[in-house]
Amino acid sequence: MTWYDVAPSYGDGTAESICGEFVSRKRDSVYVCTKVGMRPTNTSAAMRVLMPLARAAITTFPALQRYVYGVRPAPFKVPLSGELITTSVEESLRRLRTDYVDVLALHRPTAEEVAREDIVRAVERVIRDGKARAVSIAGDLEAGMRGLDESLPYRLVQIANGPFMPNLGKLKERALPGRTFVTYGTFSSLNRLVARINAQEEISRALHELGYRGNPAEVAAAFVADYAFVTNSAGITLFSMLRKEHLDFNLSRLGNHLTREQLDPVVAALLEGVPRADPMPYSPLSQKKGGSHRVSRE
Repeated sequence: MTWYDVAPSYGDGTAESICGEFVSRKRDSVYVCTKVGMRPTNTSAAMRVLMPLARAAITTFPALQRYVYGVRPAPFKVPLSGELITTSVEESLRRLRTDYVDVLALHRPTAEEVAREDIVRAVERVIRDGKARAVSIAGDLEAGMRGLDESLPYRLVQIANGPFMPNLGKLKERALPGRTFVTYGTFSSLNRLVARINAQEEISRALHELGYRGNPAEVAAAFVADYAFVTNSAGITLFSMLRKEHLDFNLSRLGNHLTREQLDPVVAALLEGVPRADPMPYSPLSQKKGGSHRVSRE
């Protein structure tokens, strides 16, 4: 795992500082992506003391997770501007204890913000000054499509992707070679897939024929992990890992050798009857590095 994905809003505002302790000892051997556009909610002194204790409790008692996350303050979107990008980068670099990040991503931008002149100038200046090696869009499909325009400086697109939301395929249809795609949300469709496995014998049978074994939850987890790796084999795959068992499971799926051609019939069966969005009317682009990095996400 060489890619670490953080943001000012992650970890109740502490993720960059925690990551910075690690990065300061490994800077030449890891890639760091941080973001601009989401802010953590201001928390009381009591909450700042309690949240680390709550996270430690979740490690011991995972069932507490949904209760803790249900009361934690939610981050909020702030309008992007050239000035915000400049100040946010400086603050992030200080917390990360480094003088550059490998990628600076616009966090949940609108399609209009992606192309706005002051924002484009600001991210180009960040690259020119050496504070970021590349810039990315980390948002929805519309913003990602807009960022593929060859006149814009974005070289990566971060997008949710899964068997029920094949956003990556839609982006790849529009992109010229040279783009790097970062995918996340691997396990967000887990419960939905379990329900389909239980309800449709043909899907269960198809997965069994591909070699998946175990109860429906185990089969679904293995399939979505394989889907993430196979569909984005030339890019970067983000996983949230709260316990060592999560890490062990994700690493174990790297040894799987299924192909896209083997997975596609199952995906097609899952998408039957699911509404499909119309193609987005944007042009593609090219440039910058690829590479297959398996990712740890805060």
